[in-house]
Amino acid sequence: MKNKNKKKISKILIIRMSSIGDIILTSPLIRQLWENFPDAQIDFLVRSEYADLVKFNPHLSHILQYDIQTGWKGMKELKEFISEQGYAVVLDLHRNFRSYYLRKISPRPTILRVNKNRLIRFLLVKFKINLYQRLYDHIPSVAEKYLMAASNLCQFKNDLLLELFLPQSIADKGKHLWRKLEKENFAVIMAPGARHFTKRWPPELYSELIVNIYQTYGWRTLLVGSPEETPLIQEIQEKAGIETCELVAGYFGLLETAALIKAAPVFISNDSGLMHMAAAYQIPQISIFGSTVRELGFLPINPNAVVIENQGLECRPCTHIGRKSCPKKHFKCMGDITPERVFDAFKEIVGKKKALPKIAQIPM
Repeated sequence: MKNKNKKKISKILIIRMSSIGDIILTSPLIRQLWENFPDAQIDFLVRSEYADLVKFNPHLSHILQYDIQTGWKGMKELKEFISEQGYAVVLDLHRNFRSYYLRKISPRPTILRVNKNRLIRFLLVKFKINLYQRLYDHIPSVAEKYLMAASNLCQFKNDLLLELFLPQSIADKGKHLWRKLEKENFAVIMAPGARHFTKRWPPELYSELIVNIYQTYGWRTLLVGSPEETPLIQEIQEKAGIETCELVAGYFGLLETAALIKAAPVFISNDSGLMHMAAAYQIPQISIFGSTVRELGFLPINPNAVVIENQGLECRPCTHIGRKSCPKKHFKCMGDITPERVFDAFKEIVGKKKALPKIAQIPM
């Protein structure tokens, strides 16, 4: 689509330093900037531990990395480097103190910032006043807000397809490993972790779901996550029984985990970064939401996704990112979501053609 009002831009910097889901949600913007400005240099600034999420994106020119361990000195050096690059446009999709500091450079580029809707988000979280429907004709995802941030550069398409690129060697490794796992009757990947407690479905409920799947279909579950989530996932495995599931949390890096998820028949998780990984590959997935709600913009962008949440609670949302404990002490947003309800959604996925490969069932 040609845009007569498109500006000539030679160098663009995108700032989104963390975290997994937020970075994956920038992929529609990256792709459409590349389509509209094919001759421009499009760079991306990210924290070093998340660099692999954008490193292999063919629509990006260079990846700038910030190592948080370098502290203020590293931040100053990075700002000096950015100042020397002569960016025409800086897209601040992070909007925190660090990104504000880094974009204050000379000569001053055009600064475009994402609208985080802080006021209406505050009203929703603190007073349960929902103004999202009044301001928008639909609830925009964060990926769409990123496109809105750059809307004065050109006219973007309503294309929110997520992308997460893998080196061919890692993608092949994931396929090969999954073929081996299928022979051992693995058919499901679960990511039961999340950074904040109120975004985690309780481990005993995950365990019951794993047992239900195993007893009904003979299918085993692979449990993935970060090294920090290993104790939580070990608890789930102990409750479910080692014959029903296998723990690989902490054994694989970001891209190896993504390759496994891409090859898997079904993915089940909380509202987490790995949920957006699965959405990027559009595999059948079930997402369990607790203290956060769809107005915050983080529903999986995947036509094959099922979202399960306790919509009847007046206390939701109690936060926009998650809490370390339930402020009401009852944790009904997660505790009232039964394993049977999630299992019913799983059975619907299994009932759809081509949702799962033919796997030899274990005699029960």
